[in-house]
Amino acid sequence: MTEERFFQILEAYGADPAHWPADEREAAQGFALARPELVAVATSDEMVLDELLDRMIEPVADTALLERRVLARLPRPAMPDWMAPSAVAAALVLGVCLGFASGAVTVPQDDMDTIYADAFTGYEQDWVDWLGDDA
Repeated sequence: MTEERFFQILEAYGADPAHWPADEREAAQGFALARPELVAVATSDEMVLDELLDRMIEPVADTALLERRVLARLPRPAMPDWMAPSAVAAALVLGVCLGFASGAVTVPQDDMDTIYADAFTGYEQDWVDWLGDDA
């Protein structure tokens, strides 16, 4: 165990050896016993930090409770009641416009006269003929 690695473990995991990585725990404890004067100051500083962190952290056993606490602290979106229907209406209008525009774009200009002629030939017929016997 090098001095640099020991202090990395101490800074990352705190002063309690139970929190140190299991594969390096024995070597780190051996290093601490071999150099007590070097380790004493750093360990005492880390112990103070560990105590402060332990006081700040509330133990939460129930994950559903934790989820409710987190969700309760999230800010609520301030969206007026008219925004959602307006967004739906805008999407509908845009879709209709794009649908009509794509028809005009995909039809070659030579066929436009034929399309207009076919579209308006029904106006020459009498509407009563369409109703049949109901008229």
